[in-house]
Formats: sequence, C-alpha cells, structure tokens
Amino acid sequence: MGDQIRSAPCLNIGMESTLIYRKPGFESDLLGFVKPYTLQVWLCLASALLVVSAGTFLTQRIWFRLLHFTSADRAMMGPVQDRRRSNVVISSNGSSLLFVGQAMEFGVRGNLMRLATGTWMVMVLIVGIVYRSNLKAMLIAPKLRLPFDSMEELVETDIPCLVLEGSMIHQLFLVGQTGGRVLLVYVKCLASLQSAEAGSLLYRLRKQAVVHNDIPRAMEATKMGQHATISSRLGAETAFSYFFTLSKTCPLYMTSKPFFSATSLSVGYRKGFPLRRKMDQIFRHLRDTGILGHLYGRELPNATKCSRRLSLESDTRRALDLGDFFGVLCVYGGGVAVASLVLLLEILSRCRPFVPR
Repeated sequence: MGDQIRSAPCLNIGMESTLIYRKPGFESDLLGFVKPYTLQVWLCLASALLVVSAGTFLTQRIWFRLLHFTSADRAMMGPVQDRRRSNVVISSNGSSLLFVGQAMEFGVRGNLMRLATGTWMVMVLIVGIVYRSNLKAMLIAPKLRLPFDSMEELVETDIPCLVLEGSMIHQLFLVGQTGGRVLLVYVKCLASLQSAEAGSLLYRLRKQAVVHNDIPRAMEATKMGQHATISSRLGAETAFSYFFTLSKTCPLYMTSKPFFSATSLSVGYRKGFPLRRKMDQIFRHLRDTGILGHLYGRELPNATKCSRRLSLESDTRRALDLGDFFGVLCVYGGGVAVASLVLLLEILSRCRPFVPR
C-alpha cells in the first residue's frame, strides 16, 4: 500500500467496529412494584412522611402545653404518660395510614392542623392514584438482561468471540503485525497490543478469540449464541436486515458503544492517478447530497428495525409466565402481612385494661 493514496471521504456510516450477539429473551421483573416512581421520588415521599409525622407530633405536644386544663379535665384525659402515648399514636399512625390509603379516626385540633392534614390527604391521594395507575403495567413489564454491552463486559464472561481472519482487528489483536502501512486510527491500538500484559483486556480477548472467515457459518453461530462476533456496523446491519427479511424477527443485538471508531469509507488510488481530483469532487457531491446514504439505506431496508435501541422494543408481545405474577403476589402478600400485624397489635392493646389514675 506504499504506492496508494486515499480518496475524499465517501460515507461516514457503518465503519466503526462493534460487537453482535444473540439477543436474550424478555424476563419478568420482580421489582416492578417500586418502578412507578424513581428513587428520588421515593426519597422525597419518605422525607415528606417523616416531616408530616414529626410536625404533627410537635404540634400536638405544643397544643397540650399551651392550653390550661382544670383538674377535672386532666382526670378525664388521663395521666401524662397516656397523653404522650396518644400523641405519638396520632402523629405516626395518622400520617402513615393516610399515606397507604387506610381510613382511621384522626381527631386533629386547631385550624393549622386541619390545614396541614387536608394538604397531606390531597397529596397522598394524588400520589396513590398515579402509583396505582402505573403499578399493573410495571409489575408485568418485561425486563431485558443483556449478557454484555461492551468489550470490557464481554471479557468478564466465558463467551467466545469471533474475529474474522485477515481483518484489521485480527492483525492488531491476535497476530500483532501488519503488512505495510496501517491506518492512523489503529496506531494506538497496536501500541497497546504490544504492551499488553497477562490479565489485561487485550490478553483476555486473545484467550476467547475464535478465528475463521466463513461468514454464513459465523452468522448462524452468532444467532444460536455459540459466540459473539466483532464486526463493522455495516456488517452488523447487513446481518440484521438478512435475518429480519427471513423471519421478521430480530435475533441479534449490537452493543450500544462501538468497539473501535474508524474513519469514513474511502476509495484507494495509486499515486499520480490523473482523475483523482475529479473523482474526489464526485464523491463529495454524492456524500453532501445524501445520495450515498440513501443508497445505503435502500440496500438494507430492515436494518433500522433491529439496530435501534433495545429499550424501544420492550413492548414486544409475549406470553405471561409464572414469574410475572410473583411481583403481584409479593404486593398482596405484603399487604396481608401488614394487615395481620395491625390486627395483632390492636388485639394486644385492647387486652390491656385502661385504669385511670
């Protein structure tokens, strides 16, 4: 290649190297009952519950201290210890039960307490309606667990990786030598290869590498999950379009970030080629007008249906399995357990007779 030069960039699509592998199936998500709200919203709700409970407790305590009771009133209200216990019960149980949508006798005193309680009830009503409206969808929403989404994650698994024999990746990572000049984008990769130590990313990639150049066999093996494949984006989208045309499904997925970022596609000339300037002008015109991109998309009409982000495909229809009901059963089981605990506490508290002092 010492007597050759490159043309002007023709196409900026499909040249970066990426990883493709068999797309896993959707699984049930057992933690769906906490997903109607984000972690920040849950923390805000917990903080609001603590603030309302503490505010109710302090307001009730201040109210008892400011009012002047006669001896008859004090005898009717009971001892100080019982009043404090009642104050704690009102402040904690009232706010908590309203938060989970349970009714109770909440005897508030004063306009300020009534205003705070009404505001808390309205907020809890809105939060509960939004939560319940999204709960069913979140409990049965499928979850997609990817085996890996980068080269770093791939080498942490025991999944073999196909490197096409004779490719630039094969020369850099497995052979460690290139014939003639290499592209500037791979110079740093070659330097890191030469200094790769045992246990490094490049060293572990060599141990998992499978090398051959049988493209049809590689596509079928990748579809069956026998190995992952290092491919250009152009090759990955070609495989996506091929399988979607055959079966109307997307059996493969591509990592979200490229393994190598490469230069654009160009044409090689020999040095001194007389038509170089005219050809470069034609290539620039085809690139700037979008004709090459249009031809690329026309040849692979189904590639975008499978190469889009996997999160957009979470609405794929599938039959419900047993795991989809575990989240719902956990919610109902937790409700039954809390109700049983409340009933037990009520029975124990009523078994103790009240003796006025």
